Amino acid sequence: MLVCFGVAALGCALPAWAAAAAPTPASFTNCGGSVSRDKSGATAGEPNLLDYKFRCNGDISSYTIIANQQGNPGGSLDDFDPSPGVLESNGVTPNPTASITCGGVTPSNGINCNLGAGGVLPTANFAAGSIDLLQPFCKHLPTKAKAGTPAVPQALVQLVVTDTTGAEDGPFQLRAAKACPKVPNFAPATKSSKKQGKVHKGKRARARH
Repeated sequence: MLVCFGVAALGCALPAWAAAAAPTPASFTNCGGSVSRDKSGATAGEPNLLDYKFRCNGDISSYTIIANQQGNPGGSLDDFDPSPGVLESNGVTPNPTASITCGGVTPSNGINCNLGAGGVLPTANFAAGSIDLLQPFCKHLPTKAKAGTPAVPQALVQLVVTDTTGAEDGPFQLRAAKACPKVPNFAPATKSSKKQGKVHKGKRARARH
């Protein structure tokens, strides 16, 4: 009975000891990557298709891609690749042992991806997938914008990862691999609108005479 009592007492003390000994997740993982326009999207009816590619300086078990752009209150993501690839550190050779699965609803502002139970994206290996935005990624003017209409800012695409310590790291911005074309901040006046302005001005001038 004494032995049982001692074990019971020890058992009662374990949770406190376990809590004290449990390591605190450390957010030390750093990741970097980019997005680029996928030209094949135009022929597939997805002109805003983007390819993303990133890698981290430590193993990760899951990640989230977040996309935000002005003018999309219901979410900026229209579609996504459910099975991104894993590439070796050279960025070309496929990794034969790692695989990624992504899920989420659309439209939305993000998707969640994981490497499966016990799986990891190895250090310096790349995750390479795609997302389809509702609007062009780069800064642009709305279709048939009237003179003075503000341009839509470039989309913000970010990455959050979970590393092998259980810590979340990020967000890390996935920047454009190629510089976006320059776009005015406001839609300029068209030739027809300028011509109409001159006509109205001439009418007002004649009215004064």
